[in-house]
Amino acid sequence: MDTNNHLKIRHLCECSILLALSIVLSFVKIYEMPMGGSITLASMLPVLFIGVKLGYKWGLGSAFVLSLSQLAEALIKGNVFVYCVGFSAVAICVLFDYIVPFTILGLSAFAKPKEGEKLNIAKMLITFAVLLVGRFVCHYITGVVIWGQWAEDMSKYLYSFLYNGQYMLPEIIITVVISALIVSSSKVRKIIEND
Repeated sequence: MDTNNHLKIRHLCECSILLALSIVLSFVKIYEMPMGGSITLASMLPVLFIGVKLGYKWGLGSAFVLSLSQLAEALIKGNVFVYCVGFSAVAICVLFDYIVPFTILGLSAFAKPKEGEKLNIAKMLITFAVLLVGRFVCHYITGVVIWGQWAEDMSKYLYSFLYNGQYMLPEIIITVVISALIVSSSKVRKIIEND
């Protein structure tokens, strides 16, 4: 077997393991919101690390698969799309609650160290935080467009901000803190830097 095929197989195995870990961690819910959304035990972190270690192609591909698994879970539960009235609402929900917010996690490759360089931990943590804020923005959009109908006496913009902020802010903090702890190990940094 040539070196290129061996490397592809190794990357595929690494992505599969980290993706499976993200999916499993998504079921470890610290708190679950009544209308969807939850605080997990850093469920997005393994997929974020794929981009940092392997780059955009592997990061975005794995993150897209994670988005499909999140969508499949919602379809199996059957409690999301019943609130979407019309095709456009369903399309917005699918795109901005599942596909886009999880796929953008693959952009963590922005923090991938160049060959021979050390991992810039600050750059990685800022990248993770920005991407998770991006995920919040996506959920905020669906909150305004679809879920704002439950805002009652409150502006749907404020309602979406407060509702999604309740679980996304803790999720961002947990993910950034745990990732900082993980990369404090020189062995982990070496794994990321030496692909």
